[in-house]
Amino acid sequence: MTKKLSLLNKKQRKWLDNFLKDKPGARLTNVYKYEDGDRVIEVEWQEYTIPVVLDSYTLIQGKISYQVKVKLRKFGDPRKTAEFSYKITQPQKQYVSYRLKEQLSIELPQSYLVPTPQNPVVVKTKAKIKKKVNESKQLTLPLSRVTSQLNDINLKTGGAILSEQELLLETTLHLDLDTGKDIKLPTAIITILKEKEATLKEWESAISLYQVAGPSAVLSYLQELDGWRQLHQTHPDF
Repeated sequence: MTKKLSLLNKKQRKWLDNFLKDKPGARLTNVYKYEDGDRVIEVEWQEYTIPVVLDSYTLIQGKISYQVKVKLRKFGDPRKTAEFSYKITQPQKQYVSYRLKEQLSIELPQSYLVPTPQNPVVVKTKAKIKKKVNESKQLTLPLSRVTSQLNDINLKTGGAILSEQELLLETTLHLDLDTGKDIKLPTAIITILKEKEATLKEWESAISLYQVAGPSAVLSYLQELDGWRQLHQTHPDF
């Protein structure tokens, strides 16, 4: 570690220290030297997902491992956006030897929704302004299995292939049994819940996720719903 740090100047080390201070257990794994004074550093660290307590000695928790490769100028700032990679170990049942003191209130299906990690080092470049005569807005093409399933339904009914954003625009009133009030849910989400013959509990989980985290979180939940059902059958105590 000391040998690697000796390859960095004071400004580069200061940037590294600031980067590591909010990442417990992070470590510098490599430093590459360039003749112009630039240095490429590689850093690795891990963090655990939010735990869900099942009983006094059992919990469910996952882990995310990160690796980032940053090119630093001799002045200490990143020259460009870092190369960023990660590996998610999905939440699993774990036993601990000590007694867990409190029950966490987060719903179990929500605990499996691990947010997609974001690159921690992004360098914004000045975009060149170009005049376009007919500029149109580009929407994200469907990539997830749920979105593809929705487009299959659209095609069967004579519709066209739509982006995820377009699929979520249309809403339908649905009765929330928890509050007794009608709420607006994307018609796409209602369609998938019906197609999957969702249980009352699965409807409640989907509605709760939509109200707390928005439609993207619900689509992630629906995408993993079949796996969650299989896990629940294998481990009925979950």
